[in-house]
Amino acid sequence: MVEQLAEDYPDHFAPVTMHVNGDGYETSWGQSRLDTFYGLAGLVPTFMVDAKWQCEPSDYRYYVEQQLAQPADVTLELTGEPAGGSAWDVNARVCSEGGGDRAMRIFIAPTLDAHPELPEYTTNALMQNPSETDISLSGGECTDVSTRITLDATSVANSSNIVIVAWAQKPSATGPSTMYQAGLMRWPFPAGSRLTTITVEPSDVTIAVGEAVALNATGFDQHGAAMPLDDLVWSLGVGDGTGGLDPTTGPSTTFTASAPGTRQIICTQDGVTSGAVVTIREASRLAAIEVDPASTTVAVGSEIAFDATGRDQYGDEFGLAAPSWTVVGSGDGVFDPVTGISTTFTGSYPGSATVTCTEGDVSGTAAVEITGDEPRLDAITVAPATASMRVGNELALTAVGSDQYGRSFTLVDPTWSVTGPGDGVFDPMVGAATSFTATGAGSVELVCSADGVEGSASVAIAAAGLPAPRKAGRRVMP
Repeated sequence: MVEQLAEDYPDHFAPVTMHVNGDGYETSWGQSRLDTFYGLAGLVPTFMVDAKWQCEPSDYRYYVEQQLAQPADVTLELTGEPAGGSAWDVNARVCSEGGGDRAMRIFIAPTLDAHPELPEYTTNALMQNPSETDISLSGGECTDVSTRITLDATSVANSSNIVIVAWAQKPSATGPSTMYQAGLMRWPFPAGSRLTTITVEPSDVTIAVGEAVALNATGFDQHGAAMPLDDLVWSLGVGDGTGGLDPTTGPSTTFTASAPGTRQIICTQDGVTSGAVVTIREASRLAAIEVDPASTTVAVGSEIAFDATGRDQYGDEFGLAAPSWTVVGSGDGVFDPVTGISTTFTGSYPGSATVTCTEGDVSGTAAVEITGDEPRLDAITVAPATASMRVGNELALTAVGSDQYGRSFTLVDPTWSVTGPGDGVFDPMVGAATSFTATGAGSVELVCSADGVEGSASVAIAAAGLPAPRKAGRRVMP
């Protein structure tokens, strides 16, 4: 019946064939021990289910299933780690899910399922005294109860039948008491989770002096499952770069760089070590300005947008404060605005030009081809534009040409002429500069002509002679 119950409830029923020290039945396991129960050969030993004594075989299933139907608020999980030879460190992870404090006594016992010397009733025969540990848990708490067991020769020889049975029951000094939970662990023992690997992200990072980087560590057990890092310690490893860590414990920290170089950051817990490498560069500074577009074409009177991007000495983007825009070359144009990371350039004169964006002593350029009609003479300006003179006097005149874009245009062999009722002569008659001598009174236009374009000055010519005398006032004596 016991074997059948164990088969029916392999994950919930943990039977143990055992006896209490000093009960008079300490004969070694075997048929002779079986025959000594109550002094009668073949007598079935007493059966106990959750502290119920002397259950009749016919009641075994009833009591087992009755107890299995009761909800449990205690969990118990077993793991094992080799400790050398036939020794093993067995750990029971006990958790209480109920409310309030609860005292428990944790038993851990090595047994053999199907002892080679026992012909019957051999489920999980106790091979040595179980360990006993008293604990107290509040609701939601867990604790680990560990013990080292050394398997005897019989167990080692029949390792496939080794079963570790553990149970948590109410502490008692006199007889059986309430059982809270039980568990078993069959050979080969499942290893308990232990920290075997730590990863750090980022594992390799580059920052500048004065900058900080957050480092986060994650622990993993031997099965690849994540494990908490409650006692992780951070420290600076080898390297010539310097900086500080804050905090120095816990799964996360921040490293702030203070001097350039390369520095290893180390984190350690439970003998497992990992880390990251931080490359520290000099503090960033503006080293270059990129102008976009780098080359373009725009017609006179049309617009093109330019954007400027700053770069540091490492090629990373660097913010520009208030760069200024200028243009040089045979072509020309105007900016709106003349400062800022973005501007609009309007072409005003055809030709090749270089657009420059400057901040401090750093500049960036773009090549601009400004298209438009070839400059031609569009206007002539004569100076002075107006004048008054007398016959016989001279007046110096100069002429300046300008093209259709309003720029100066060289006059080629301009000629001078006079129109109007007055008269005079030019010396020379050809050239951008001349001298006009009045020979006849009247109002005249002094005209400069070149390539079909004219410019003029208006001159009033008075007759020759001195001006009329001014009447003197009476002299007043002192």
